[in-house]
Amino acid sequence: MQTTKKMIHRAVLFSLLSFMFFPVHLDAQEFNIRGRLHMDAFYGINEADQFSNGFNNRRARMGMNGKINDNWDGRIEVDFADGGVSPNDFRFRRSFDHGGRLWLGQFKVPQGLNELTSSNSITFIERSSPSNIITDSRRIGMAYEYFPSTLGFKTMVYGRSLGQRGDLEDDMPLGAAFRGVFCPEVGGGNLHIGASVAYEDLMDNRDVGFSDRPEARDSKGGSVRMVSAGIDNAESTLKNGVELLYLNGPFSIEGEYFRAAVSRKEGDNPVFTGFHVQSSFVITGESRSYSKGSLGTVSPSGDAGAWEVAVRYSNIDLNDAGFDGGEQSNITLGLNHYVSSGLRFMLNAIIVDLDYQDERPVLGLIRAQYNF
Repeated sequence: MQTTKKMIHRAVLFSLLSFMFFPVHLDAQEFNIRGRLHMDAFYGINEADQFSNGFNNRRARMGMNGKINDNWDGRIEVDFADGGVSPNDFRFRRSFDHGGRLWLGQFKVPQGLNELTSSNSITFIERSSPSNIITDSRRIGMAYEYFPSTLGFKTMVYGRSLGQRGDLEDDMPLGAAFRGVFCPEVGGGNLHIGASVAYEDLMDNRDVGFSDRPEARDSKGGSVRMVSAGIDNAESTLKNGVELLYLNGPFSIEGEYFRAAVSRKEGDNPVFTGFHVQSSFVITGESRSYSKGSLGTVSPSGDAGAWEVAVRYSNIDLNDAGFDGGEQSNITLGLNHYVSSGLRFMLNAIIVDLDYQDERPVLGLIRAQYNF
């Protein structure tokens, strides 16, 4: 089995490298190489004995964007980070003349502004814990989006994620999600109001878990999870989220609230909640890009690059209905230096407050990030 996996990994890597050095132009098809490298350094500043200091290869992705014809495009992306090889986006997309788009394959479930913002563009090194814990990431499915002006939506029907087949007991879970966004211009800036809902029938796969690291990964890749709740005998989950953003020039403020309700065949039904509020200011005057419900990055206007300061407060509560997963509140301070739109250096300090211990770990994280 290990030999087979190694052969598959080598074949994928060889294919990607081949496309890098020998671009493909077949008929109307055009393929472009994409990739990202996120290298982190972790240090426990205070009361952080359970963490391991050192370096971590957070992301090392290679992939391709492809234009198949005037209507269809596709993307394939694989992550070669420390933990092994894992698939990310594997999808086709069909664009229609009226402005709508049909998605097929594996991609992110439409829920949460922080989750749907690319890891190349998020303000902090890690997403907030409520976003990590409650929202679903990439799943195999079909989606349709339509965003003609200031009002738009995306809806999706989805099953498992790629590579999850062996973990399922019987039929795969089946879910449906909807996200709507309203984004008018207000006071010379962009106001973003969003809401989402995701329902998933777990079929015969009765266990579901909610856990996260303290918005930082140490040199072991983040083995320390300080809040965790495992729910047995679960039948379905219902997740709701609301999101708010105001972006005006170099200033932005963002907030999200999530709620996850678990329906069980027997026993009490827990409801977990979480939220985060964050703000940032680009000292050098540039503005973060925004388009149709999605946040982008900061592009420096001069050779000296752009500098950004940011602060975030987050809270996740996994205590309910007899389940004591813990409550975690974090304060994160951030400093970002954008050398270009594809090269960024980041510094975070995270103060972690847990309801079940007197200690408040203080964690430091540095990232060097390059994407193309």
